[in-house]
Amino acid sequence: MDRHLSLSQAARLIGVKRGDIQKKIQENKLRVMEGTVTLSDLKKAFPDAQYEDNTMLEKVEKFMRDAVHKMAQSEREGAQVDALSRRLIKMNLELADERSRANRMEELIDGLKHRLMAININADKERALNECKDWFHAEVRNLEIEKMITPIDQMEHQLKQFMLPHVRLLPSRHDFISDKSETLLESALRSGLAVDYGCNNGKCGKCKSKVLSGKVEQVSHQDYVFTESEKAQGYILTCSNRAITDITLETEEAVSADDIPLQSISAKVKKIQTINEHVIIMTIRPPRSQRLRFLAGQHIKLSLAKQLTPKEQPPITATYSIASCPCEPGSLEFHIPLCNDSPFGPTLLEKVKTSDSINLTGPYGSFVLDEDSPNSLIFVAWDTGFAPIKSLIEHAMSLENADTIHLYWMSRKVEDHYLENLCRSWNDALDNFTYTPIVLEPKTDVVADSLIKHLHNEHKHLHNFDLYIAAPGHLNHLLKPLLLANGVKSENMHFESTFHGDEIED
Repeated sequence: MDRHLSLSQAARLIGVKRGDIQKKIQENKLRVMEGTVTLSDLKKAFPDAQYEDNTMLEKVEKFMRDAVHKMAQSEREGAQVDALSRRLIKMNLELADERSRANRMEELIDGLKHRLMAININADKERALNECKDWFHAEVRNLEIEKMITPIDQMEHQLKQFMLPHVRLLPSRHDFISDKSETLLESALRSGLAVDYGCNNGKCGKCKSKVLSGKVEQVSHQDYVFTESEKAQGYILTCSNRAITDITLETEEAVSADDIPLQSISAKVKKIQTINEHVIIMTIRPPRSQRLRFLAGQHIKLSLAKQLTPKEQPPITATYSIASCPCEPGSLEFHIPLCNDSPFGPTLLEKVKTSDSINLTGPYGSFVLDEDSPNSLIFVAWDTGFAPIKSLIEHAMSLENADTIHLYWMSRKVEDHYLENLCRSWNDALDNFTYTPIVLEPKTDVVADSLIKHLHNEHKHLHNFDLYIAAPGHLNHLLKPLLLANGVKSENMHFESTFHGDEIED
């Protein structure tokens, strides 16, 4: 029987990022069923990967990681936390082993039932019975062999995988698990934290942080020079160091849009992809020495090179939401509509090429995630309003602190859900994620009423949710009183009206 693996387990098994597996799913190169992939399909999609046996980790990886993470947040001594963490992990590994053995026993019982039924219809019952006995004894021996193949060194290796350094940031008290293959900065960004940084190569010193406890190791060259006083106090650059043990850092961190400085960056166009006749997806690569700091949901002013503009006219500019997550600062994604009056999209399509320069100014906006809220999340997008929603969803996924996430994507046409495969891959891969596409009938004008109907039918208590809505301004104004009437608190509503899709009437 082919093994079914969760996406997290599959990623660990072959040593790739979960996003790489999701990309294969989106490209229809890997099938997903109920959030799992089969081992045989995984081998076809990643033929060059190195596989290792991770059977004992089935279904418990996220639970164990979260358990270690939560215990590490306590104020108890590190040694005690470490001992408790190891004990919990060992117990869960044993539980996974027993579950695997129980599943194997169920298969044995089912096989025995079928063989006994076959004996009844077999003319030579004695021979069939003997064959059944031989098969049964062979299967039992296999079970005993499988039970013995759990060497201590394999368990120790798995324990080491989970006993990764825990990092706490002060004064925010945010924390994350740092992979020893990453710098502290890379781990913090991957975990969705908006820590301060600039060049990302050891020159500017903006990621300067003070080690209050624990040990770090410098893993790359840095040109920034600390004073003798800073050295004595334990200052490091997070872009040049990795954690060796659990550590506590004193560092600057943005907790709101006001904490992010306005920046001007000249970047290169990495890719321009025509999705359909209405939407272009443009990917921009900022220079490694000048990454853009932003919060998920914010937008940027883009300016095309002067030579692309008719003489004696200012450069062509437009403002668009960033569609990518801050956890991937090396690649910025924008969804550019072609169906409005702006010359930006057509010029981009006709004249801009890969590696051409483009200027970025920003970020702007306060349509950002309330990370301290305990509520579940509902996201609503209209057409290319999906761009900031996508950024928020990916950020929420990196934080892993929402009980449930529900995405509603509204449009007039099916094809306007231009990243439908991405949304469905989220829906299939994540247990706590639900995707509902809403396609309005051509003559339907009650857009707000249609959304409220969906919300009312699918969620009993809307006061337990934070809502993030990216739609035209007038639709936002219509939605607010309807949401209030259906139990949503005013402080739990977040609207993005910097919109670039088709105008709609309600």
